[in-house]
Amino acid sequence: MATPTINTATQTASDTVTKAVTEITDLAQQSREQLVSSLQQGQQWSIDAAQSWVKAVSALPVSDAPQLPGIPSLADVQTATKYTFDVATDLLNAQRAFAEQLTNTLLPAKTA
Repeated sequence: MATPTINTATQTASDTVTKAVTEITDLAQQSREQLVSSLQQGQQWSIDAAQSWVKAVSALPVSDAPQLPGIPSLADVQTATKYTFDVATDLLNAQRAFAEQLTNTLLPAKTA
């Protein structure tokens, strides 16, 4: 014979909080996925537009940029792009470490 379960006010409140946290977590994950998906879609549109532009102007004559005395030649676009993203990655990693350290400092210590 099964014993009936009686929910106490504390158990009901705990269940409600757990359900709310789960719903917030699910909503946050869905928002994250939608944000990344939208970003990737926009990026693909940009690539498609750039490819169309390159095809349209590829027939135009291109002259080399003049070399100025005393100024070294600029890095190619791929090198400059890689360098820029390497700097951005370093800055983002430093910011993340700072935010994590600040969070750990401001949150009360957890008891074991």
